[in-house]
Amino acid sequence: MSSNTLVILGLILAVVVLVICTVKFKIHPFFALIATTVVFAVISGMGMEDMLSAFTSGMGSTVADIGLVIALGTVTGALLEKSGAAETMAKTILKITGEKHAALGLAITGYFVSIPVFCDSAFVLLSPIAKRLANDTKISMTTMAIALCMGLHATHMFVPPTPGPLAVSGILNADLGQVILFGALVSIPVMLVGYFGAQLAGKKYYYLPKDASENQEEHELPSPLMAFLPILAPIALMLVKTIGDMCAWPASIMGVMDILGTPAVALMVGLLIAVIGYHQIFPNDKTAWGFDGVFAEALRTAGQIVLIVGAGGAFSGVLKASPLQDILTNAFSGLTIGILAPFLIGFLFRTCVGSATIAMVTAATMIVPLLDILGFASPMGRIIAMLACAAGGMMVFHGNDDFFWVTASTSEMETATAYKTIPLISVLQSLTALACVFGSELDLPALTVCSYLVKILRVRFYTGPVCVIIKIYARHVESRR
Repeated sequence: MSSNTLVILGLILAVVVLVICTVKFKIHPFFALIATTVVFAVISGMGMEDMLSAFTSGMGSTVADIGLVIALGTVTGALLEKSGAAETMAKTILKITGEKHAALGLAITGYFVSIPVFCDSAFVLLSPIAKRLANDTKISMTTMAIALCMGLHATHMFVPPTPGPLAVSGILNADLGQVILFGALVSIPVMLVGYFGAQLAGKKYYYLPKDASENQEEHELPSPLMAFLPILAPIALMLVKTIGDMCAWPASIMGVMDILGTPAVALMVGLLIAVIGYHQIFPNDKTAWGFDGVFAEALRTAGQIVLIVGAGGAFSGVLKASPLQDILTNAFSGLTIGILAPFLIGFLFRTCVGSATIAMVTAATMIVPLLDILGFASPMGRIIAMLACAAGGMMVFHGNDDFFWVTASTSEMETATAYKTIPLISVLQSLTALACVFGSELDLPALTVCSYLVKILRVRFYTGPVCVIIKIYARHVESRR
């Protein structure tokens, strides 16, 4: 066999080993990922020294990137649960949505939150609300977790200033304002497909998370302001930093915001607010911050999550260090099949390498010389090409992606359940996005399409912001005709 064939075979067998270890034998994901990495390295012909170097580098960079975020977010979540803040937030959301549509409320919340905030950080922040809603409504945590995850996933892929779509827009020289409008529009059906998929998955794989309030004494609940502030403050800080970067604010202001808007610092601010809220409810609890209190219990949980996510990053690091990326690049360098070219490139790189950003950027880089040949040289064509890159980069979302393990571990979901649901729903989201991009390429009348989309959005809560996006987009497109 050629070396290229061995690399592809190694990838296929590695994924099979990962699925068998986690789904059939219920092996802890940390050790399953180590076994998977070794299988890929051996079969692909990678030397052990190279494998170990890539493994430790990948794990180290992943833990450095999101390890502190997970730890801070987990401790904040524990404080919100113990103080009753999660219960207050859940009751507030239920007043708006009703029990029947609680999961849709989470999906739409994820849709908006993921625009300024990374998926990983946002899921860790919002998971206490999802758990509380699941326990209060008795809706499966599978539904809640996947609805939130896929809501975050939708705008993360399509709407700048998230790094992936922002980078692709720059590479393809697409108009950023139109990319934001079109990306926000495409993300709506993509988010809804994720929500409907979450509902079906929840019916088949039903479970409820451990209720932290079961053994607690009755006590006064925090106010809605103190309940939501530990989550809203970090989001606001990160959003302001993002806006400042785009608008080129004065250096004196940006010097402060570059620090406060960094995810770890922003989450630390949220943690401090959560500490104040917890102290207001339990002023006599002197053990909360020690080795036997809330902090210690949360950090024990965070440690396991960090190891699992780090092992996922290590597997991804080994894949990136192998010739896999070059093999895929060479295989698709001469592809001239219209809109399917960027879609297929993004799909293969996301499935094989695991990074959505790498998938999108690689697809965009490869089709830049082919924009004229593929028919994407016009301003609108560049936007369509960007959306096609992102649509392909949505699938297949599985165990070589850090966010997969953040979702499964933080939501207490069995790895087998995660593998049976999340990859399939990501495929449905990707195909939905591709269909939307085809609609844009066919130049369907914007007002007609958008009016129909508004009509099928029958749920009343939260539709105001969504419909505003749709109407702005429709008027913008029609005005350019």
